[in-house]
Amino acid sequence: MELKNPGGNIFSNLQVVITMFCSINNKSSTRKIVEHRSLKILLNSAIGLHTLFGSALKARQNNAKVHEVHANSAENNEKKTKTTTTTPPKSYVPTEMITKILLSLPVKSLIRFKCVSKPWLSLISDPMFAESHFQLTTHTRKIWFISNDLHQTTSIDFEEQLDLEIASIKRFGFLHPQANSLIQIISSCRGFIFFYYSSSFFIMNPCTKVHKQIPLAPDEFETNLELGYIYYLYGFGYDQLRDDYLVVSLSCTLAEEDISRLEYFSLKDNKWKEIKNTHFPYTLDKIDPRVGSLYNDVIHWLALHSGSLMEVNIDLSERKLFEISFPNDVEHKCDHCELWIFGEFLSLWATGCENKRIEIWVMKEYKDHLSWIKTIVLSIHILPPHKFSPICSTKNGDIIGTDGENILLRYNDKGESIEGSSYSCFPDSAVSSESLSIVYTDSASL
Repeated sequence: MELKNPGGNIFSNLQVVITMFCSINNKSSTRKIVEHRSLKILLNSAIGLHTLFGSALKARQNNAKVHEVHANSAENNEKKTKTTTTTPPKSYVPTEMITKILLSLPVKSLIRFKCVSKPWLSLISDPMFAESHFQLTTHTRKIWFISNDLHQTTSIDFEEQLDLEIASIKRFGFLHPQANSLIQIISSCRGFIFFYYSSSFFIMNPCTKVHKQIPLAPDEFETNLELGYIYYLYGFGYDQLRDDYLVVSLSCTLAEEDISRLEYFSLKDNKWKEIKNTHFPYTLDKIDPRVGSLYNDVIHWLALHSGSLMEVNIDLSERKLFEISFPNDVEHKCDHCELWIFGEFLSLWATGCENKRIEIWVMKEYKDHLSWIKTIVLSIHILPPHKFSPICSTKNGDIIGTDGENILLRYNDKGESIEGSSYSCFPDSAVSSESLSIVYTDSASL
């Protein structure tokens, strides 16, 4: 990246950026401090390099002046000096230095810095830069709360405490309220949130509100989520092999014959594709659309095969289905259990008799069905019809979940309840606990 004279564009842009962000409101935050310091480092480096190159160029110019004396006429013996000056090399801030500094900044800052210059826009928009930023950034693990009727969001960092009183509330700018429309089939991947609303899918970065609307698959009815004679399984994940985000749709009928259709939407190609000759000899206990759990670049669903609980999966890189069975002592129905991620393991939580306990199973060796073991049993004291549903786990093994009404609960690794907090976080009375969608996210991406 070139660094021109002090009046040049790049140098001026750096000064503008520093002035702009140093004049942001005086609210103190770690990210703003890091942001300001990083920008100052960049500017000071530019100033230092500019001064250094300036001194060197001045000396070089003085030494480079060549005086050629030519005799124009023998009569007056006049001398004429012709001076030539070499074109000075341009000074610059190394691209490596700029890249290193930008990689240390949060996503919100990078989105704003795209307008600093065309080279910065090109650098920050590069998929390789985005992937490097995701790998180097310390991942922020949050629980997001999304209102269905007012389209507001808020989030908490659940590692320390379940406190929503200090959480800031933000509004969606792209969703318009629709009668009888609710946010459904919600999940997340690499910081992005995937959900269905008003006959369309959406993928959104909750930190920046950057979003993309995805139409339903070509052969899918717009009212697919309300149809009662077709099963729908959905999933959202990232294909590392092709650097592509995929939305997966698997539909099958309740008829005796196997009529199924497996499709995926590629964000890179911006279109739906069908995986031909898909065989799906499974059934579900619930008609409601289900969203799979993403683990190890594979989307996992629960299903029944000949009355036995099975795990049906699609590998996002290989684009094909495979199944994993459960041990004989895992005897739960689909509507009483669900897959989730517990720490570093694919896990199954299952409701015990009379909703008084939750069993936590983990697969110690991935794809080895004999490695499923029961690790924790939670004692639940929640009155019907509400029931506890795990959402995520903390770094030290605590389990965070909801009681199905308006309370977040924390259990330790011994199955003991240690904390509870209301998530009636939206001040408007129109937002009830039943109209909230809750999703766990890990970090944010560009």
